Amino acid sequence: MLHILNKPPHSEAATQMLSTLAKGDSILLIEDAVQALLHADWQGWNAATDVNVCVLKEDAASRGLSAAALNGHATLVDMEGFVELTAQHTKILSWY
Repeated sequence: MLHILNKPPHSEAATQMLSTLAKGDSILLIEDAVQALLHADWQGWNAATDVNVCVLKEDAASRGLSAAALNGHATLVDMEGFVELTAQHTKILSWY
């Protein structure tokens, strides 16, 4: 399943999303969710061993977090990568 999160990393939506993750899932952080790059303690990074965590490149850049995206926790994807992620997953759940 692909989980698309647009809320900050310590929001109710993020907490609910983390509680539903299963091995092999993917997370795409968009909009305000890219702030997770500033929080090394975010629980989503701990889940990264079982799930693929991606960050939308354009949203990271617009918030000045492109360098933080190189922290090794996440993969930067552009809009084309976003589309590829949606094509790879039969189920998609947006957390807004």
